[in-house]
Amino acid sequence: MKKFLSLVLALVMTMSLVTVSAGAKDFSDDDSITYQEAVDVISEIGVVDGYTGGDFKPTDVLTRGAAAKIICNLILGPTTASALSASSAPFKDVPVSNTFAGYITYCAQEKIINGYSDGTFRPTATLSGNAFMKMLLGALGYDSAVEGYTGPNWSVAVIKQAAGIGLDDGNDEFVGSKAVTRQEAALYAFNMLQTTMVEYDAKTSVDINGATVTIAGDKAKEVENTSRTDGYIDDDNKMQFAERYFTDLRLTTDTTDDFGRPANTWRFKGVEVGTFAKTADATYTADVKLGQIYSDLGMSDKDEAAPVFVDGVEADEAAKVSKGNDLKVSELKFTNSPVAKCNVGNGTLVEAYLDEDTNDVTIVAINTYVAEVNKVVAETNSKDAYITLSELAAENGATSGLRANDEFETTGFENDQIVLFTYANNEIQSVKAAESAEGTLTRKVSGKSINLGETKYDFSKMYSVDGGESSLGIDSEYVVYLDANGYAIYVEETEYNIADYAYLRALQGSSVAFASDKAALITYDGKMKTVDTKEDYTNDFACYGSELQIGKPKSEIVLVKETSNGEYRLKDLDTKNPQISTAVNSFQLRNGVARINLTNKGVTNASDAKQGTDYIYADSKTVFVVGTYTGSGANDWQNANYRAYTGINNAPTIVDDGSVASDAINMSYYCRNNGVATIVYLSVNEDDYKVTGGNNDVIFFAFESGSKKIEDSDNEYYTYNAVVDGKIVEGVKVDASVKIDNRTSNGSFSSNVVFTGADYDDGVITGLDKLGNSGTVTGINKVNNENVVLGYGNGSESTYVVADDAKIFFIDDDGTITEGAVSNIRRSDEDVVTYVLEDGQISYLFIQQYFEDNDQSSSGGRQELTSITGVTYSAPNLTLTLNGTNAGQNYKVTLKMIVAGVTTELGTYTVTGATGATSTTAVLSVGTLASIAASGGIYMVSCGGQNATFTA
Repeated sequence: MKKFLSLVLALVMTMSLVTVSAGAKDFSDDDSITYQEAVDVISEIGVVDGYTGGDFKPTDVLTRGAAAKIICNLILGPTTASALSASSAPFKDVPVSNTFAGYITYCAQEKIINGYSDGTFRPTATLSGNAFMKMLLGALGYDSAVEGYTGPNWSVAVIKQAAGIGLDDGNDEFVGSKAVTRQEAALYAFNMLQTTMVEYDAKTSVDINGATVTIAGDKAKEVENTSRTDGYIDDDNKMQFAERYFTDLRLTTDTTDDFGRPANTWRFKGVEVGTFAKTADATYTADVKLGQIYSDLGMSDKDEAAPVFVDGVEADEAAKVSKGNDLKVSELKFTNSPVAKCNVGNGTLVEAYLDEDTNDVTIVAINTYVAEVNKVVAETNSKDAYITLSELAAENGATSGLRANDEFETTGFENDQIVLFTYANNEIQSVKAAESAEGTLTRKVSGKSINLGETKYDFSKMYSVDGGESSLGIDSEYVVYLDANGYAIYVEETEYNIADYAYLRALQGSSVAFASDKAALITYDGKMKTVDTKEDYTNDFACYGSELQIGKPKSEIVLVKETSNGEYRLKDLDTKNPQISTAVNSFQLRNGVARINLTNKGVTNASDAKQGTDYIYADSKTVFVVGTYTGSGANDWQNANYRAYTGINNAPTIVDDGSVASDAINMSYYCRNNGVATIVYLSVNEDDYKVTGGNNDVIFFAFESGSKKIEDSDNEYYTYNAVVDGKIVEGVKVDASVKIDNRTSNGSFSSNVVFTGADYDDGVITGLDKLGNSGTVTGINKVNNENVVLGYGNGSESTYVVADDAKIFFIDDDGTITEGAVSNIRRSDEDVVTYVLEDGQISYLFIQQYFEDNDQSSSGGRQELTSITGVTYSAPNLTLTLNGTNAGQNYKVTLKMIVAGVTTELGTYTVTGATGATSTTAVLSVGTLASIAASGGIYMVSCGGQNATFTA
């Protein structure tokens, strides 16, 4: 007889992590479902439905009316049952219009259910477990009168019979008087599918002293099955319920799941519903002796060669499950190598299965690993939502086998979230959010446990420590992440602050040039900083006798902490300085791509002299500090300009420009988690490598919102309404002498502009880069919600696809920005559109709208332009007259160059209608225009549907 070990809540949590199935129907609340196999099968065949919102609501209670529907679905099938109706009210509180009237009528006619003595049925009342079991027994063929399911003690007879045939299997805490939940109803109905039906010999009813008594010729007997359906559920010549009523349903009981556990596979209409592990006969959450398994299984004879599976892979050494055997599962050879043992320990779910017919034992070990969510991808029309993970390496060196491109379909997780996962058969089998606790580290026992405050946490077999276990410091604050059994599986310092990281550029002791000990740093945000240090570090950091370029051997990224007296303490980190080849295409950092190839596109080459790995990964927290310079001089790198980027989606793209590189890229990086960069410093010669900002690093300024120059004690700046990385921000400060592409420019913008790579100093933007894949045109028209025409009505129209995740913004005459959608775009040949492209599709649209209702002349009507005259050019000014203008109305003038039939837009300018006149003369500063007359070229100005040409 099977022996079930009763475990505490931790075991229930563990089972929820490793209960997985292939092909099962997904509900949004799957994590809340205890009886997953039952719910998946019963919902697939249509007996118990989910809700339109995608959830199942497993703990909602079942009503009497809903129970009648389940019984009808079981007996008639969902299609036939849905057509049931009632010609008259079956009970006085069940009118024919009641949702469940047809179901209740059928069950009453078949004597499966009864009402109350007052003539009611009470369809909205909850249903007890006893009452639902009685319904199921009736559907199986049991006669209430014969079996004694009537009278004051009916529930005793019902539960005795139901438990005897296994209708409550799987719920060890069944209480018949409690209301049935939806998932309990699914479990009992699921058990019913596999239960043998019964019938009776001849029955007669006689009247004895006014009472009707049923006399059966015999007790209930099992119905034989001699049809083709025998074996669909059980090959026993008996008629299981599903073999009669659900002949499209098949059960295969001799399969295994990906972990190697004995399992059931269900199929419906030829399609797999799922593969579900059978219930283990003994379960543990740590290493266990083979003799203990023998005892807990209640064995009387040993099994000399029980197969052992660890994460789905069979161990080379079989287990001898015998009385008194003190050998543990972890001591079995996993491979033929003497040192390769089974990875089993704290937090490992160990399950033992006993085949009582053959006395064969199967042992399955499932490890829980810890990871960080690397990417979260939303659902699309062609693919379900999914995540990818970055495994946090265990201190014992063991890995799950997780690959960077392994995807797990799920929702509800966030980037960089710490999660627990299981892995087998080259697939992520389950993912669950890790719970955590925080506190001060008061005690540590290497490889065993830590104490946060008074609470002790034993380490899981697969525990990981950020920075390595040796980095744990007493009295420091830590977060400990727990597996489902309460073991510590990941520990990280609470006070991680990227601002504490810096590249050590130079050191000096007080014995030489400086009067005190100092360190020259490049901070996390790309600033140069020199600090007084707590001590002379020149002996601690070799090779720092002079300034050291990023990426050179012995270069160091350090942790910098300020002491109470204003001095700084430096702590060396495990800095990697890969010696990156100068071969074309060897190095690749691409915006939005987590993998950074360091050598030969990440492929190992023995000829590469390198330190570290061939590739690393970055995530949304990784900080990139990029120093760019030009020139071939040996010390040109000392004049580099540094810019910081946070997150791989904001990182620049850096690739070889296609020429033979004369300088290698110099790189230093540090990974708090193995393989995932925390901070990366790069020194790049732009003569050899192309550095471009990422599309997600986008900042747009609405020039109409620009302020007058503002001066305070520290800065001179302008403020604007802006869009920063997809979010509307008011009052963004731009330095009056902002550097654009490292050239000083005026921070007062004369048109809407979009940039990338913003540098900040005390909240003021001091540097910007031009965004190469962007532009500005006049005119826009929406084709549909996926395509727009840019340049509409102005002679040079181009149609673009709008990306699914594109950001659309609208700007009014005052520079107020609002966010919208493609559906909000109107047709206009005057709206000025600034756009950003990514992979040829529009990722951003900024639409400066001009509304007729806001541009009224004093006479109350809007007057169209009649012509453009008087166009003359004298560098850098272009003079023109707009005829037919309204006082105060803004007009957008577009300057174009047309050469050999190709139109190039050079700029857009705003002219405001003059007061008291219908013509407005304006002088526009357009810069120097090249002479193109000799090549047949002309210049054109356009506004309001009018055009005029001129030559320079």
